[in-house]
Amino acid sequence: MLCTLGALGGVLAVPAAAQAADPYPSGPSVRTSETAIFLDFGTTKLPKDLKVLLRKTGTDTPVATITKFDVLQDEDICMPSCQDDPGETGIRTSALGLADLGRYAVDVEYDGTGGETILHKDEAVFDYHLIPQVKRFEVSGEPDLENRTVTVTADATLRDPRDDSETPMANGRLVLETTAAKTELTTDAAGHVETSYTFTGTEKHDTSTYQNDVAVVLRPAGAAAAHGLTRQVEVYQASTTITLDSPTVRGADGTDVPLSGRATYRDRNGVSKPVPVGTPMSVYEVRSFKTGDDGRFTTEVPVYGTQRQTIALHGTPWVPTTYAYVTPDPTTSAGFHRQPDVTVSRYKKISVSAVFDRYDIPAPTTLKVNLQFKALGSKTWVTKKTINSPAAKGDSSRTVTAADLPYPGAGVWRFQFPGTKQIPAGPAPESYMVSRSMTAFPEFNASPEPVKKGASLKITGKLEEKNDFSGKWQKFADARVDLYFRAKGKTTWKKAGTAVTDKNGKFTKTLKATKDGDWQARYAGDNYLHFYGQSRLDFVDVK
Repeated sequence: MLCTLGALGGVLAVPAAAQAADPYPSGPSVRTSETAIFLDFGTTKLPKDLKVLLRKTGTDTPVATITKFDVLQDEDICMPSCQDDPGETGIRTSALGLADLGRYAVDVEYDGTGGETILHKDEAVFDYHLIPQVKRFEVSGEPDLENRTVTVTADATLRDPRDDSETPMANGRLVLETTAAKTELTTDAAGHVETSYTFTGTEKHDTSTYQNDVAVVLRPAGAAAAHGLTRQVEVYQASTTITLDSPTVRGADGTDVPLSGRATYRDRNGVSKPVPVGTPMSVYEVRSFKTGDDGRFTTEVPVYGTQRQTIALHGTPWVPTTYAYVTPDPTTSAGFHRQPDVTVSRYKKISVSAVFDRYDIPAPTTLKVNLQFKALGSKTWVTKKTINSPAAKGDSSRTVTAADLPYPGAGVWRFQFPGTKQIPAGPAPESYMVSRSMTAFPEFNASPEPVKKGASLKITGKLEEKNDFSGKWQKFADARVDLYFRAKGKTTWKKAGTAVTDKNGKFTKTLKATKDGDWQARYAGDNYLHFYGQSRLDFVDVK
């Protein structure tokens, strides 16, 4: 790596027509670090006679010219895609050793397509300054929730990039950082700091180790973590307990109701104390919340029938994961808690069933339930059928079923109890996406017509399927097609043969002509993906 330093004795002249012949009219992407400059032209092909020129900010005369660069390895060889990625595009200078500290304007110069000089000025600013760094960092103490204070000692220096010499960072600003808080510290005249630090008690685990510890980072203020040091501090983990104010909650089915309680831990002497303010908790897989003063918490839990809800205190280095359970007791209400069971026959018929749960019904009654459908891409529920469901007094469950409904296309289904003044409505979960593809025979022919008795009869056709999501018809390959014949004057169809569609959905079958009659191709459908389909009738006259 070579670099030429010194005054160039003037400003480079750029021909007026240079931009017209600039192979990179937008210039390179340029960024700087504390000691080097990075360029990216978006391609592996670099311009000829490439130079980086540095000027003191506010002046026109370059004080340094860099002509040698290192190629940087492409960090992601499949961006934007493995086919379109331009490859290794980044280059960088060496660590620069300039004569003076300060801010420098970065210009980029190279040859145009006609050999003329192209100059892109002020592509970046290179800030050449003393580099702060933490050289020593220690944390002393064995913290727990009862005593979260430790002692921090550290030394920081300033490195001069001109000669790599170091001096103490006198009265420098440092930042001590954990996953829970940031605290600013100040060094003394010798670049030294020694002070106490108190953890919040809500720090997260350091996942880089297998111990029960937290990571503590000390870095110069305004500098990246790479200029600092990280230490792992092992902490004592206390046992915890969640105490609910009530183990049950009351509310209408499908609503959220308040829940409160207190989270505590036991110290090393077995004394129960509140967990720290801000300890993370949740109604498991529903909502998150945090503890407040004295370990107290208030949240809401869903009443979803009598399904038990889990209250979790999430583990940290200070406390283990702990659970408590609350049992909902629904007031007068009715709803559905399980996903509807939907079947689609190959003959375009829908059947839907679900369990209807009723709670605290004051007297025997009949509840009206709507079977609703929401088409793919729509936000509107359409009622397809209303069903009367008898309900006994108190709590009861009953399966509601609707059968043999016409298939309306791709979409989701649900049973919905709309509620009454006396009986509020509960949940109405929707089904999974229900879809099957239509099938059709756009082509079908039996030839020749007429045909001699005993001669060969060639039956051809084409089978297509309709994509239920795009609405487009497309060829249906590798499908079994059954061929049927009905003699003239008869009502009974007989299977005469089978063909399989090729990659274009087409099929051919040769049979013997014996009688006058109708021919038809049929696709029987399958268990899950395709509906039944049949072709037109083709009458063949046999002589």
